[in-house]
Amino acid sequence: MQYLKFYLAPIYLCMMASSLLIGGLNGLLIAFLIVTSIVIGELFLGDDVSTPNYKYPFILDFSLFMTIPLFFIVLYLYLDTISNAFEWYYLLYIPILGLQMALSLINTGHELVHRTSKKFDCEVGNWALATAWNPAFAVEHVYGHHKNVGITEIDPVTASYGDNPYLFTVKAFLKEHVHAWGIETVQLKRRKQGIFSFHNRILNGYIRTLIVFGLIGYLFSWVAMLVYIALGFVANYIFQLNNFIEHYGLVRIKGTPVQYHHSWNSNKRMTGYLTYYLTRHSDHHVNAKKEFWELNPCESEGMVLPYGNLTYFVLFTFFPRYTKSQMEPWLKNWHQQYASADEKAITKHYLNLQA
Repeated sequence: MQYLKFYLAPIYLCMMASSLLIGGLNGLLIAFLIVTSIVIGELFLGDDVSTPNYKYPFILDFSLFMTIPLFFIVLYLYLDTISNAFEWYYLLYIPILGLQMALSLINTGHELVHRTSKKFDCEVGNWALATAWNPAFAVEHVYGHHKNVGITEIDPVTASYGDNPYLFTVKAFLKEHVHAWGIETVQLKRRKQGIFSFHNRILNGYIRTLIVFGLIGYLFSWVAMLVYIALGFVANYIFQLNNFIEHYGLVRIKGTPVQYHHSWNSNKRMTGYLTYYLTRHSDHHVNAKKEFWELNPCESEGMVLPYGNLTYFVLFTFFPRYTKSQMEPWLKNWHQQYASADEKAITKHYLNLQA
């Protein structure tokens, strides 16, 4: 079971493929069962704080690498169905497929591009990110976000207290691209390589994205293209909202080391297994080179949220004002118990938040 739990995402992708192959209302029922099981698991499966010593990590890696081709198969089946026999109820697949795109492409790509010493892993991760039209993520996240996390005036994906989650997702996506260009420009100049050359990883990522769009335009109808664009919007919204959740209101002083209390953590089973422990975010930022199965749950060191990230996706999307108010006691506790003296100086207004 310690290995099988990380095969939840591939299992759901196989179920979605079955849903599309069966088609009709029976197929839609399978998609509904996927959503229902995720909700039930998130609410009732509780926490997983185990840290097994995995003797066969390649079994875990196999699950990670499986998700990308499986999602491509699902995406092909979906767009092919829409192109040949469009029915209005196929639009109901967009939220769940958008979630699966965020998990299978952006989240998996995130894990792989961190493996900077493994060229094959990085290449696969970059193609995954490009297919979800977020090719700048690999540069900005690894060389920007991990360096600047918590420094709100620099980091585009650290949300300040009171930020609007909808506006944040848009600004964060755009700023990631701007920051990535700045980082890549500096690195290219240092290596004495041309900005507008194949040495530019962002340009290479944009070319990959254009190739994907070109293939979809060639293989499928214009309606399918519009649906693919909608999936990309949903996937990037979900992932940027995840950034919002994982860093909301937490600050760090420039030049100080990244510590566990600079990221929100969650150990909920459903979210953890589906995201390959991205939710063990405190340890991920302190030890960015760790593989996902090595991450610590940080029960005592980190800032552990009461609910899973999937729950917060729903809460911040549909009840943002209420959800931010519920975060106030946690931010006040962070200020009093975890923040350094300098961090307290810039978050002293947290003392006025409700307890």
